[in-house]
Amino acid sequence: MAHFKKKSPATIYLLNLGCSKNQVDAERILGEFAAHGVRYVESPEEADLLLVNSCGFIESAKEESIQEILTLAQSKRSDQQLLVAGCLSQRYGDELRSEMPEVDLMVGTYRPGELVQKLTLAPAPNCADCMNRRIRIDGMTHHAFIKVAEGCNRNCAFCAIPLIRGKQVSTPPEELIAEIQGLHATGVKEISLVAQDLSFYGRERGGPQTTLHHLVEKIVRETEVDWIRLCYAYPALITPELIELMANEPRICKYLDIPIQHGSDAMLAKMHRGYTKRGALIMLRKLRKAMPEIALRTTLLIGFPGESESDIEELLELVEEVRFDRLGCFTYSEEEGTAAARSKDPRVDPEIAIERAERIMAVQEAISGERNEKLIGRELKVIVDGADEGGTAHFVARTEWDAPEVDNIVRIVEGNATPGEFCRVRVVDATPFELDAVVV
Repeated sequence: MAHFKKKSPATIYLLNLGCSKNQVDAERILGEFAAHGVRYVESPEEADLLLVNSCGFIESAKEESIQEILTLAQSKRSDQQLLVAGCLSQRYGDELRSEMPEVDLMVGTYRPGELVQKLTLAPAPNCADCMNRRIRIDGMTHHAFIKVAEGCNRNCAFCAIPLIRGKQVSTPPEELIAEIQGLHATGVKEISLVAQDLSFYGRERGGPQTTLHHLVEKIVRETEVDWIRLCYAYPALITPELIELMANEPRICKYLDIPIQHGSDAMLAKMHRGYTKRGALIMLRKLRKAMPEIALRTTLLIGFPGESESDIEELLELVEEVRFDRLGCFTYSEEEGTAAARSKDPRVDPEIAIERAERIMAVQEAISGERNEKLIGRELKVIVDGADEGGTAHFVARTEWDAPEVDNIVRIVEGNATPGEFCRVRVVDATPFELDAVVV
């Protein structure tokens, strides 16, 4: 570890890696520095501080984080300091400190005020104030992720998140309301509620008025944000009250991200998911009955130890029966310390796992294509994300059925629109993952 010099920096460059929850942490860190006069710059050459907010979720993410740290270390000037934070350094901090002497300071996952205290002579800022001072880093000033909880109380066999971030701690509703109100005042029109397990929100505290349903109800009542989107909801805890609220409140996007992970009961049991294929189907049918046009998104984990061809056939049956609107596949990555890593079940050859995932995505592509073709001729409300830089359309937008970065897009091929604003369009063409539309 390089010798760390405590000083008052003027500028900071931040490279954020990993998920939307990590992005929220990164934006809060920048907000803390901004509160003490440290300016965020988008080029490492301009910065006094170089910060990598690392990801350690799966092997490929670890490799990317290490490579990015080394790249910055190689180009670092003598008057710059290199900092590392996030999941990778939380889990492997001692090892990384000995192997990366170029890093000047290494901390773990986000703790309010920690870096400001270590990097400057200033006291730690107020936690709630930091939530309202987030510095946006994705260029999408009309949308914001709202992290409603830290950690996870699940024990999914494949996941190392509880080992990295600990048990779930939900943010008090009043703090989240203040954050959303502050973001709305800066122009945010759409929020996505995220957590490792969104549907478990508040349950570790117990008592009345502490569930996700109550939080969303409070957001609807006490904020004016236009679109409220729910992401990463565990299927077993989606309550009738939440479904009713989603169905009846027009500001809640008719969209739900439910990571099913598999369609085989044998695999779900090995993964420690705590529900069966039938249980998941019952929940999905309830959602579709209450909201016929809801977009259901899921992610699937392919190649888990012990997975057989018959398990994949069961999963394909589920995909074809449910006809998910959005779907992503990931192949298994063995993470040390997890139950899956200790399993005696035979490992699936990575190439076989990739081939299985490709088969599933081919089925999903056909489903998505059929769904999108049915939208041709319809008028839809969209939010405009920006100009189609380097593309053939005028603007890129999204419907309420699409979360940023991971879902379908609407290409506005005719007419004028304003980035960050809503407009109405008519769909004129469709591919499996894109709609072409004109401004109405």
